[in-house]
Amino acid sequence: MKTKKEILEHYQNGQRFYRNVDFDNGESYADSNFQDAMFENCYFGVDFSNSNFRNARFSDCNLKSTDFHNCDLTKTEIVNCLVEAINFGNSDTSDLIFDNNTSYGNEVKINKDSNEIEAFAHPLVTELYKRVPEFDKMSDHCSDDLLYVVYGGLSLRLSEQITELDKPNKLIIDSFSFFNYLGDKNDKEIDNLLVVGIYEGLYWSKKCNDLSRTLLKGRNKEVYEHWMINGNIQAEY
Repeated sequence: MKTKKEILEHYQNGQRFYRNVDFDNGESYADSNFQDAMFENCYFGVDFSNSNFRNARFSDCNLKSTDFHNCDLTKTEIVNCLVEAINFGNSDTSDLIFDNNTSYGNEVKINKDSNEIEAFAHPLVTELYKRVPEFDKMSDHCSDDLLYVVYGGLSLRLSEQITELDKPNKLIIDSFSFFNYLGDKNDKEIDNLLVVGIYEGLYWSKKCNDLSRTLLKGRNKEVYEHWMINGNIQAEY
């Protein structure tokens, strides 16, 4: 099957299984009926708007840039697929089964309120965004499942702003308040996250160091200073 006519005739002849089929032949599949169809290892990237996929299943498919705007996705399954730039538009996705799909190498989920594709966020990333909303606004959220990457991004932002500003802003104050909250959990894995993800990006600057040691409290300040000394960090003085 290489043409749109052949693909549609396959369905009209009572066949429901498509394997290794490339649907991207330069034509639109808008207003099509693929109810109960099964697609395995197929390539799409086409316009399926206003189509019926009730009880259909996509597995191990490339769905990059596929348009499912205004489709019937009742009990449709999308599993183990590539979903970069997929568009669900205003389709009702409440019954859509969406599991183990990836976008740009990250496992993603669908927000069924907005129909947007989102990366799975680590719980400590979710909590970070909640307690430091200014950073939530700055983040592109592409790596929310990568804990150390997100915290490293915050460390970079803090280093830049502490260095540039005359006094701490809301991002800085909220961030260090959050670090104190995390550090009080007295958890070695969280301590390591703070040291590697945040503090190592601040040790290099005297201004960052001075402010960090002012805003960190109790054991959190002790952890910061311990690793600054024992990690042989050389700050500018």
